[in-house]
Amino acid sequence: MEYIGGYMKRKVIQIAESTQLISLPRNWAKQYDIKKGIELDVQIKGNKLEISTEESKDLEKIDLDITDLDRTSIMFYIRSAYRTGYDTINITFQTPTTKHLRTGKETTVISIIHEEVNRLVGVEVIQQRENFCVVKDISTLNFDEFDNIVRRIFLLLTDMANDFTVGLTNNNLSLLETIEEKHDSITKFISYCLRLINKKGFPDQRKNCILYHILASLDKVTDAVKYCSRDAIKYDQKMTDQTIKLINMIISSVTMYYNLFYNFQTDLVSKLYTNRDVVLRQIQRLEGVPNDEVIIINKLEAVLEIFVDLTEAKMSLSLDERKQENVILQ
Repeated sequence: MEYIGGYMKRKVIQIAESTQLISLPRNWAKQYDIKKGIELDVQIKGNKLEISTEESKDLEKIDLDITDLDRTSIMFYIRSAYRTGYDTINITFQTPTTKHLRTGKETTVISIIHEEVNRLVGVEVIQQRENFCVVKDISTLNFDEFDNIVRRIFLLLTDMANDFTVGLTNNNLSLLETIEEKHDSITKFISYCLRLINKKGFPDQRKNCILYHILASLDKVTDAVKYCSRDAIKYDQKMTDQTIKLINMIISSVTMYYNLFYNFQTDLVSKLYTNRDVVLRQIQRLEGVPNDEVIIINKLEAVLEIFVDLTEAKMSLSLDERKQENVILQ
């Protein structure tokens, strides 16, 4: 056996005339409890063989000290541990309350923990004390539903985008207020998919990285729409036609990317890029638009850049899919 740049070379053993064998790395076999008779997945990829076990990455527990963190930081800290794949999250805190930065009010730490846990699939608070609680995974992760959940994320996001534009157009504050709940539903499914990727994942690590990036970026899109909805509710004015037109063009990139993701075509790529270019040019020529509306437009401008980045990610996925199809045909 010889190690070269992180890889290892192994000699092929000839058994009889038709059977050839190579040995498995001992440490890897011990880590995943590989024993005689167990089945492993073997995928042919050109001149490569990829061998994998279905056993998920077992991250048992992690301890989080959230003392002195604000509400938002606490929520993202717990969410990060969940997405990474930890099964038990032990949380400690020295003070019973912390600050809600947006409202400026004090809120209880334990209520923040429960609020975030309610946004996560398959985990519950199983133990709670004055300055300590335990969040534990009580579900069985099922990667078979991954594709269906991803499609559900896209459908929920397109519905959210549509409600956002309709709410702005009609100054419908009640409709805009529903964006918060839609954001939480999308975030819940995104977090679950990211957890699935980390704990189980596809045999092709490159696909894991690209899909993780796409889903995490869609999470940023939902955040941008949520924050702009809050701004619009606070503004509480019917927006100018110029602003509504620009926002509709920006938000249309959600549907464009959804179509591109499930039916990759180069003309759809061109439409996304063209739409971005037109919007940016119009933003530069904005005149007579109230400052509050300009702020919302500028915040949404980030959505255009996210989808340009995600278009490149989808290109990479489509190239890999075409390559795999060619291997199968050969």
